Amino acid sequence: MLEILPRLLPALGTTLVVSLLSLAIGMVLGISLGMVRVLSQSAKPIRWLIDAYVWFVRGTPIIIQIYIAYFFLPMLGLKWNVFWIGVVALVFNSVGYQVEIVRGAIASVDQGQLQSAAAIGMTPRMAMLWVVLPQATRRMIPPLTNELANLIKASSVLSVISLFELTKAGDAIIASTFKFAEVLLLQSILYFAVIQLLSWSAVYLEQRVFNYGNGLMVNPVSGTANPPAI
Repeated sequence: MLEILPRLLPALGTTLVVSLLSLAIGMVLGISLGMVRVLSQSAKPIRWLIDAYVWFVRGTPIIIQIYIAYFFLPMLGLKWNVFWIGVVALVFNSVGYQVEIVRGAIASVDQGQLQSAAAIGMTPRMAMLWVVLPQATRRMIPPLTNELANLIKASSVLSVISLFELTKAGDAIIASTFKFAEVLLLQSILYFAVIQLLSWSAVYLEQRVFNYGNGLMVNPVSGTANPPAI
């Protein structure tokens, strides 16, 4: 296992890059579509299109979505390498879940704040951007971390289009050495270590960085602001 570890680390880097890049692009699209989904209550055709996209993503296996990207993108004149085809497939899959993450996080914020924002002259878009979204961001962290973990595991399916990520590299080592148990165990350890590190990072971000609303606590008797408890 120590001998084959250096051969798996570059492939692990590819797995992380394709997963993080897919999550980053997916967050931009997912947050945008999620906000449109919430703000388009009166525009039913737009809401129906977004819902149909979410249903398709959640109702079909990711391997089919990967094959669709692999075979149909070249037909559209987009002759990209397998790395970018993999990114497109993972983004397409991730956005379908992130739309629901954003919608749920926004819906969990007290709707009375939208009414208060409207009372001081904010438009619905301004209220969403400056009042609701900052509060919803913290609530998105745990499900987004789970989505990143799912992307890292789903990236293993990109081996079917010959992307040399962690699973594909392990298959190549098994084919040349016939060391099944050692390679599979080492792959499991690497996947587990990365996902566990992501979980710890998410807890830190949620409790320390995006700890909205917990900066000061007002004493209801004296009316003075007390520092938060450590």
